[in-house]
Amino acid sequence: MRISRYLCVTGCALIFVVSCQSKRVPISSEVKPEMPSLPALFSQLEARQSAIHDVKAFVRTKISGERLNQSFRQALLVRGNEAIRVDTYSLFRQVLGVLIYEDGKTLMYDPGANRVVYGQEVWDIMRRVLGTHLNFTEYISVFSGGIPRFFHLQVKDAQWDTDQTVYRIETIDRETKEQVDIEIDAYTLLPKSVTRFRGSQEMYKVCWDDYQKVGQLNFAHKILIELKDRDETVLVKYSDPVINQGLAPDAFQLASELVN
Repeated sequence: MRISRYLCVTGCALIFVVSCQSKRVPISSEVKPEMPSLPALFSQLEARQSAIHDVKAFVRTKISGERLNQSFRQALLVRGNEAIRVDTYSLFRQVLGVLIYEDGKTLMYDPGANRVVYGQEVWDIMRRVLGTHLNFTEYISVFSGGIPRFFHLQVKDAQWDTDQTVYRIETIDRETKEQVDIEIDAYTLLPKSVTRFRGSQEMYKVCWDDYQKVGQLNFAHKILIELKDRDETVLVKYSDPVINQGLAPDAFQLASELVN
C-alpha cells in the first residue's frame, strides 16, 4: 500500500518540478521583426492566456533528480486556473492513483488502499516522497500554455536577446514583488519560457516547446520545468491534446462511493 501511495503521489506531483533546457531557435534568414510596444506585447500574451479554457490529453511524464528517476503515463484534465486532474497509470494500464485539485481543495485517491486522502495529508506524502509540497494554484496554467500569476504581473521593460529572435519582457508580481522574466518568440509571439526570481535567487523556470496546431491555436506539446533549489527535473510530452471542447461537469469529482 505504501509503495502504491508513493508511486501515485510521485506520478501526480511530477508535473510540478522541472529542469528546462529549451532548444535554441535557429537564426532566421528573414528580415528581423520590429519590436512591438510593451502594451502591444502584453496584450498579445493576455489574449493567448484567455484563449485556452480547458485541455484534455494523455501525457508521458518523466521526473528525475537525486532520488527519483521515473516515467509515467497519465491522463491530464485542466480547466483554466481553477482545476486539474491527473490519473496515473502503470505499464499495464492499471490506475496507480488520482490527484484532483479544484478551487483550492486537494484530494488523492489511492486504489491500492482503496482510500481517499485530503488536504494536509496529501502535502505530507508529497514532502516524504519529493521533499517538498507544491502550490497548485500557481502552476495549473502552465499545462495549458499559460504564464503563472499572469494577471498579477506589471510590465517594466522589454529587450531583444543577442540574435534578435526572442523578446525578453521583465515584469514584477504586484503582490509578491518578485521579478518574473518572460521570453517570447519574436516571429510567432508564442511564449518560450518564464522565470521567477525571489531576490537574486531563481525560484523556477518553465519552458514551452514543440508547438503544433490544435484546432485554430498553436499548443506546446512539450513542457519543461526547473525548480533550482530542489534539483528536480520533469519533462511532460503531450499526445493528441484536445482544447476548448469542454469537460464533463463531474470531471473533477470521484465516484461518490469512494469519497464517502
